[in-house]
Amino acid sequence: MRLLSLLRLTIALCLAIPAALLAQPNWSRDVLPIVQTRCQGCHATGGIAPFSLESYTEAAAHAAGIAAMVESRIMPPWKPDDSCQPIKDSRRLSDRELSTIVAWARGGAAEGDPAMAPPNPTSLPSLPWVDAEVGMSQPYTPSVARPDDYRCFVIDPKLPGERDLIGYDIVPGQRSLVHHVLLYGVARAEAERLDAAEPGPGYTCFGGPGRDGGIGTVYGAWVPGTSATQYPAGTGITMATSDVIVMQIHYNTSHGNGRDHAVGPDLTAIKLQLAKGRVEKPAIIFPIADLNFTIPPKASNYTSTVSFPFPTAATLYGMGPHMHTRGRQITVMADNTCLVNVPSWDFNWQQLYQFAAPLVLKPGTRLRLSCTWDNASDKVVRWGEGTDDEMCLNYFYFTR
Repeated sequence: MRLLSLLRLTIALCLAIPAALLAQPNWSRDVLPIVQTRCQGCHATGGIAPFSLESYTEAAAHAAGIAAMVESRIMPPWKPDDSCQPIKDSRRLSDRELSTIVAWARGGAAEGDPAMAPPNPTSLPSLPWVDAEVGMSQPYTPSVARPDDYRCFVIDPKLPGERDLIGYDIVPGQRSLVHHVLLYGVARAEAERLDAAEPGPGYTCFGGPGRDGGIGTVYGAWVPGTSATQYPAGTGITMATSDVIVMQIHYNTSHGNGRDHAVGPDLTAIKLQLAKGRVEKPAIIFPIADLNFTIPPKASNYTSTVSFPFPTAATLYGMGPHMHTRGRQITVMADNTCLVNVPSWDFNWQQLYQFAAPLVLKPGTRLRLSCTWDNASDKVVRWGEGTDDEMCLNYFYFTR
């Protein structure tokens, strides 16, 4: 009787499942909508990814690799742990999206009916208006002598007076080469001095825009797949007339787009959205850092932690953690609340993250920054700007 009851229950459950859920996933109906949202920001013609995922033919040729990469959650690249603090515009696949892609790839990678495919997206979401479009004054061809070329370009926005930046959109000239972009406000004299000290457009820069570790004012960041950025309503970052924009671009010349590895000249531009008047809540992107760590030679899983009391009441909207190439994990806490946790750090995938909902910090809230590294070298590693140095740093976007 028990076996018969179980059999009847199984049949009833199967009959209750819609036929579409029992069908083998196919590209046109099931997989392409996911890929358009999660993947095509990089995997597009001319994009930084090594191949395109815009057509069934291109995707089917890489089906086995796609299944392996999404199942391991290496792709799409999304490094923060969303269970720590929910973050807007996450690229992380849901469990259902992941299982759909894997089932499609390992079940024959069927195309399905092309008539069921959604239309190709025309573009990423853009700013509601643009007040100025600025960019590099001369094209720059990245160096092929090293796969990672960091270059800072000095850009004068020529603002008639102090304005509040409330949104921006970065438009790479060579999408197959531009790996990420950081925008800084730097005193004009300092930026021009650094620019003049090195021939050619811009100057070499690694950790930040200055030679002395200074970063000026942080305006924003961009990585492939990111659409136009708008800061939370009522907030914005003041752009002083005494500053210029220093745009730091990380060029990666080792990937290309899978069909053409030619390294050509780049001419990246920035669209600026400015507040009509002054914002109600001027925002600050403010760093805290551990400057005194010492990573021993051959150290594995070496951790250093610092803490700071936050001196004022604040509303925290987001943050951007930063380490270099030896980084393994970075975590930021506010008292006992986890703000950000990147459990598997990757220097090539970092950005500013906005929280799904802002957090209120009370005066005296203790912020704790913890960084973990692996040092396979034979030397002690400390804080520094160079490739072989390290950092332990986090930027906070907040208003008072």
